[in-house]
Amino acid sequence: MNNTKKRTYKHYRYPGVRPKGNKKYLIDFIDHNGKRRQKTISARSEADAAQIRRAVLTERDKIKAGLIAAPEMQMDIPRLIELWDEFETERLLKIQAGSMKHTTLQRCRNSFDNLIKYNPTLKRKRVNKILPSDLEKFMAYRKEMGYSPEGINVDLRKLKTLFNFAVTKKYIERSQFSEVSNVSVPKSDVRFLNEDELQALSDALDSLDLSDSFQTDARDLTLFYLYTGARASEALYPTFNWECDLKNSVRFPKTKRGKSRTIPKMDTVKAVLESRKKISGGPFHFTRDQVYNRVKFVMDKAKISNASTHTLRKTAGAWYYMATGDIFAASQFLGHSTVKVTESHYVGLIQSLQVEYATLFEGVLNQQLQLGCNSELKLAQNRRTIDTLPHKEKSPLLEEKSEDSDGGRYKIRTCDFRLVRAAL
Repeated sequence: MNNTKKRTYKHYRYPGVRPKGNKKYLIDFIDHNGKRRQKTISARSEADAAQIRRAVLTERDKIKAGLIAAPEMQMDIPRLIELWDEFETERLLKIQAGSMKHTTLQRCRNSFDNLIKYNPTLKRKRVNKILPSDLEKFMAYRKEMGYSPEGINVDLRKLKTLFNFAVTKKYIERSQFSEVSNVSVPKSDVRFLNEDELQALSDALDSLDLSDSFQTDARDLTLFYLYTGARASEALYPTFNWECDLKNSVRFPKTKRGKSRTIPKMDTVKAVLESRKKISGGPFHFTRDQVYNRVKFVMDKAKISNASTHTLRKTAGAWYYMATGDIFAASQFLGHSTVKVTESHYVGLIQSLQVEYATLFEGVLNQQLQLGCNSELKLAQNRRTIDTLPHKEKSPLLEEKSEDSDGGRYKIRTCDFRLVRAAL
């Protein structure tokens, strides 16, 4: 007779979970490589330990499905300062290759420094441990410090580039900036010089001492930027040099978008360039600071506040649109990427001119309706009136347009404006 006792097994409440005492539990599972694993964990109860085991099994299934990388294949996540160093190294190679400007990298550096200045502990954090709330707090801090919404959004754009680089390197699956929105910016017209300010500018240019090279440069730069709508860097050497001097047009070979832009060479621009023909290399051999100081000198002399080189560009765009009434032509003249960019800059000006155009339209249409009345007597009277007009008198359309532009908010000067004379 076999007296061997039958082995009995203890049945646990949760499969794969065994209590070990003192709130310790042993979880048993098969990993993604098919090997049996056991791990001791701390949990408040056996049910919590079972929940942890289920999370482990879920992660295992994701690895087997290829949704996440296996632990042995996961790379070390860099700290934020280490990510910046890697980012900067690669961007310097792009600068050396000529596919990126050094100023672009410098702007990224400034935004990164602003973030670290706000919270120095962030640079030692792993990239995947930085939370969207950290970035929201950074935005709130910048706002409290009095920075403009536009400036805060610049920082966000540059930092977004850095975190997108981390996604490319697969340090993180998704950028934290995907949950961060830009600061809302109230829409308003860009700053451009109105008629009174242009008159003051004309007087200031007339009063300059052209025997002084600084003041001569200040006059030429002011006129060139105003009549070409060039960005500050587009007019400077080596971007703009005498090789760009065509007969009837001015070509800016490298604009903000990296594309060339060509505009007709107006008489004022011709006069400025001809007066600087003796300068070697290019007409404007200056740094940005030198340009700023010279234009600022003219603006101060004209007592025009809150104006810079870029204000001259915006003024050129505004008055070009007012002269032509064609927003598409103005967009091409300024070299904007799309006409929507131009519309967003001059939304108030466009709306103002639409009112004037509507008044002009109404007047012309009313006059045509009167001419087309079904009364033969009135038609005959109208014919007699037309026959008595001088041979070269303006049409009703031109008369209406002339009267409206004289009384409108944005009065356009005639071609004998003194800014032209100042260049000659």
